[in-house]
Amino acid sequence: MSVGYDESLNDLDVGSPTPITLAVGWTVGKNTKIRQVLLGNDVSAEFRRIAKNTLEDLKEREPAEWTPDADLSPETFLILDADEVGEAPRLTSDHDGKRFLDALSQAERLEAINPKHLPTGDVSFYALVFGAPDDRTVFIRRSNPRRGLKRGRIYSVLSDTLQTLEEPIFAFDEWFDLVLHRDKVMVLSQTVFAAFFRDQETLAKKIPEWIGQLAEHVPLASSSRDCLTERVSKDSRLKARLEAIVRREHLASVTTETLRTAMEDNELDPSTLLDEDGNLTLTTEDVPQVLYLLNEDLFTGSLTSTGFRADKKAAR
Repeated sequence: MSVGYDESLNDLDVGSPTPITLAVGWTVGKNTKIRQVLLGNDVSAEFRRIAKNTLEDLKEREPAEWTPDADLSPETFLILDADEVGEAPRLTSDHDGKRFLDALSQAERLEAINPKHLPTGDVSFYALVFGAPDDRTVFIRRSNPRRGLKRGRIYSVLSDTLQTLEEPIFAFDEWFDLVLHRDKVMVLSQTVFAAFFRDQETLAKKIPEWIGQLAEHVPLASSSRDCLTERVSKDSRLKARLEAIVRREHLASVTTETLRTAMEDNELDPSTLLDEDGNLTLTTEDVPQVLYLLNEDLFTGSLTSTGFRADKKAAR
């Protein structure tokens, strides 16, 4: 294993008597509220089994560094530092300013939800929290455990006679989308990771920072900064490309001459995209192709010499 993977995850014991807490969350306006759901022994046993299966699945996969355009295959999982997920999702004011992952890691401190006070909106996720307070592992599933199980339908238990169920019902899945272990987040679903942590408002605030980091290695004319900001702000795919470029840090060793050659090889005109001092001179129309170039997403087919663009990355 590599990429900052914590080998202690391989030895994690989620069986009894390891403490376990279930948290559920839902959206209130633009914020998220989280509450604890108390567990019976038989339900705890089932959750422990599912968490153990998730750990076994992770052991069979290879870790790869998370980037916005990383390709997630059945043979891999993605990993990144927990402090890199950003400020989203924001919690409601009753969580005392805690960040999302911090609140989940302290799930036993959450207020226990009363079944009579279930939210009128949908529960959007649930999480299982294992371990002692100073060594927590959190399994997160972005799914509504009350989906299709609301009032207006008749639920019953089949025994000798049908008995109506009056209490609220939860139904849970057999897998998880994200695992937080100590200071690392392991991603088993890029879609879920993006839904939690990459909302467009959060990403928009990062654009000036990313452009500044890009300019440290590829000098930008002042007008190019404005064009980048304008175009990237309107396109989520271009935001992902810009973030991927600065995260990879591969441009630190790229010279102006190398960049010029790469432009020519990919049928871009360096005489219009670079000034005499080597600064990028972009119009808003130039931004998509140049970002794909800088992220090494443009390539030529080896058999037909046809130009292509890649939208995902997977190491060979």
